[in-house]
Amino acid sequence: MTLLFSGADVQVAFKTVQGNAETEIANCSDDYVLGHPIEDLTENVYDKYAVKPLVLDLGAKVVDFVDGYVPQYMTPNPSFDQQPGVKGRIYFLHVPYTGDEYLWHYMPMPPPANPQHAGVSTTEVVFTAAGAWHNSESINKQFDGNIAFLRDGVARVEKHVTPFNAALRNVIIARLAHRIVTAKKTLETTAGLKYPLRRRDNAPETFKMPEKPKPLALKLIPSAEREFTLDEKDYQDILRICESMSLVMERSPTVFENAEEEHIRVQYLVQLNGQYQGKATGETFNNHGKTDILIRHENRNVFVAECKFWEGYEGLKKTVDQLLGYTTWRDTKTALIIFSRRQDFTSVVSEAQRAMKDHQHFKSGPKKEGETCFRYTFTHPQDKQRDIVITLMLFDMPKPVKP
Repeated sequence: MTLLFSGADVQVAFKTVQGNAETEIANCSDDYVLGHPIEDLTENVYDKYAVKPLVLDLGAKVVDFVDGYVPQYMTPNPSFDQQPGVKGRIYFLHVPYTGDEYLWHYMPMPPPANPQHAGVSTTEVVFTAAGAWHNSESINKQFDGNIAFLRDGVARVEKHVTPFNAALRNVIIARLAHRIVTAKKTLETTAGLKYPLRRRDNAPETFKMPEKPKPLALKLIPSAEREFTLDEKDYQDILRICESMSLVMERSPTVFENAEEEHIRVQYLVQLNGQYQGKATGETFNNHGKTDILIRHENRNVFVAECKFWEGYEGLKKTVDQLLGYTTWRDTKTALIIFSRRQDFTSVVSEAQRAMKDHQHFKSGPKKEGETCFRYTFTHPQDKQRDIVITLMLFDMPKPVKP
């Protein structure tokens, strides 16, 4: 049994949390901090170390009991474990919660009055009512008091957690900014050496930020039928992952110089499903046909991407037609990932933009998202009131090796 909210000052725990976050940042490699945007680094550290506040799920509270021996007489500090007691019923009040378990063992300031004992696990707090003098009225009164105590204590802790998390984010940003500066200085020093560097045999090839698969945030659209749209943040994250994978292909000519469209699509599926978790199969992204990547939810397409090699002005317009053919409902977000193996990549970028604007369903754009990344709005072929978002991404692929 734990005496709730009665340990050391909760600020002691917070100092430990902040110290652990700062230590992790200090131990990051130069390649790691220079290989990711500071926003991504901040979110990664913050998500790991931010204090998760205690949140009671009072709607799910339940009572159960066991028959055993209980104290016969009420004392100021009854302890039926130290008394022979008499036969009776022991009642337990289970209150589920979410948040960091250690918060139950620290004292908010000012602390709640009359600290109470309870059993604590990672998912629930359990109070006990046991005594020969108890009846339903006294048990209900005790459990009501236990819940009131929990509400009060959790609220007091919350007043400390919220400002700490806000301050922690600022500390993380400051520490990362300083770490990036020192990493750049080290890089400049190394680059300034006039002597050739020996590459270590065990040097890592990539410096990937650890990420846990996460569910997609699909929003229900008010309509006669159940229709969903992909959250804009997830859409941008998907495009970022596709761009990162495409840049890997651009920079790895010996690996991808002979790759076909189907092989390239598999590379995207592996990367995307490594970061987004499907509810049923574990795979959010699926393949349909030979070239496209899609997300389906309740038998509807929510996201569609086409991976194609550049086949010229008319070829891109046909690819757009194919892409629009998959969009069966409004507000679908899509992507065209185009690879070119032509020498004059600059002209490919120009011709691709012209083909998009000349398409019969073009509505507006482009909004430039990157050097070779452009966002357009098209109308649906079957309903001009439905807008389709198409992000065009163009990449220069290694030329195939002739046998």
